[in-house]
Amino acid sequence: MTKPVFGPTALVRVGILPVLAVLGGLVPVVPAADPPPQPPAAETKPATEAARPPAEAKAAPPEDSEYRIGVEDILAISVWRDPDLTREVPVRPDGRISLPLIQDIDAAGKTPKELALDIQRRLKEFLSNPSVTVIVREVNSLKAYYLGEVLKPGPILLRSPVRLLQGISLVGGLTPYGGRGSIVLYRKTATGEKVIELSYREIVGGRKPEDNLMLEPGDTVVVR
Repeated sequence: MTKPVFGPTALVRVGILPVLAVLGGLVPVVPAADPPPQPPAAETKPATEAARPPAEAKAAPPEDSEYRIGVEDILAISVWRDPDLTREVPVRPDGRISLPLIQDIDAAGKTPKELALDIQRRLKEFLSNPSVTVIVREVNSLKAYYLGEVLKPGPILLRSPVRLLQGISLVGGLTPYGGRGSIVLYRKTATGEKVIELSYREIVGGRKPEDNLMLEPGDTVVVR
């Protein structure tokens, strides 16, 4: 009886496949790893929106903080390259000043820059391209008035911030009878005259320091 001959194909069928089957039962199959998560795609904006410039912030209106000329102020008027027109002048009680060539011109209520432009415009009738500068040499129009039981009744200049008690010291202090009654402050407002009654003793005693008010131009203080 002839022995069976095992060729290459038979070896595969008989020997290798069982081995692979055994190995397949011993070695666990590792599943393929999931792909890493992708970042979300950036949101695309319409071309018109992307090209739109950022909104500009609205500028606040400028404050009118410039000093306005008043009666009795002393002004230095300078005309470039014309010493004959350069001089110091007082503001008259009618609010006007006098200058050569242009005579009288309104000054009270204007800022130095506004007055300089007015003078410059008037001088164009006589000069070619005049350049004018106005400087306030002395501020004499900002006044408050003290009456009653003070040693030197009268006006005080408010060239710097002055409070009620400081104003009393500027008029020489109180008389021997001053401060026993109230202090009455008369102040002009947009709606009329306002009357404020205060106590000197409570201010000095520290019980009402907020009543030591800041004086304003035109205030009248009556000390009792």
